[in-house]
Amino acid sequence: MPHDALRHDRILQVLDRLLYDKDFRTAFAEEGPAGDRVALDEDILDAFGRVDVHELALVGRNIRSEVVSGGTGTGPGLKGSFPRTLDALREGRGVPVNQVAEVFIASPAFQRFRDVPFSPRGRGATLPECFHLFMAARPELLDPSGELEPLVHSEAAAAVTRAVATGAHATFDVELRDTAFHGGVLCGFREYAEARAEWQLKPTMFLAGAGRCVIGPARRPLFDALTTLLDGRPDALTPSVRASLEARLSSWGLR
Repeated sequence: MPHDALRHDRILQVLDRLLYDKDFRTAFAEEGPAGDRVALDEDILDAFGRVDVHELALVGRNIRSEVVSGGTGTGPGLKGSFPRTLDALREGRGVPVNQVAEVFIASPAFQRFRDVPFSPRGRGATLPECFHLFMAARPELLDPSGELEPLVHSEAAAAVTRAVATGAHATFDVELRDTAFHGGVLCGFREYAEARAEWQLKPTMFLAGAGRCVIGPARRPLFDALTTLLDGRPDALTPSVRASLEARLSSWGLR
């Protein structure tokens, strides 16, 4: 790759950190591009010599606001998608939502978000899926034991299912744990056996097609039978079971 192209890529990487990493942005504001905590390469110092740090801080706050409360591309945001998880983080760990958002935004998981301009991964993922990926990595400040992951997953799966049902799936990828597409329908199921009893998480099925979604309690045999039918393998089911499932899918608007 030519030197100019490499330099351009490194400039974009620094810009990315300035937008999404509050600690890096603070160090830049306090020390400038040549500071010890920033330590930019000499050949790109000039590109950041006239950055307006106040404007940069404002952009950073706007990004956090959209991640927390929702906005263009983010959907309902963390507050709308993860009310129970945020309550658990605030009450059990004393971490307010804005701090949760700052740590999340600075993480590698956030780089998969479809609205991050320099995201290296295809079409990117929805904000709820990125937040589940972030929490599943057991962030030290928020959940080092990983005990919140089932609760995060249940809220993320519901949010992703609703996003697919809007017909917007053409704009993002879905790789959320325990979900996959079967015959064009997003299907997910999880027992949540490891979840804390007070969360009252039951075995849940998540289904979504364009314009319709189904989220509710189910058992694994039913889910497996539905995905078998959606995969185009009706002969694997008895005629009576097949007819019952076809009627159910039709009533849900997924046929």
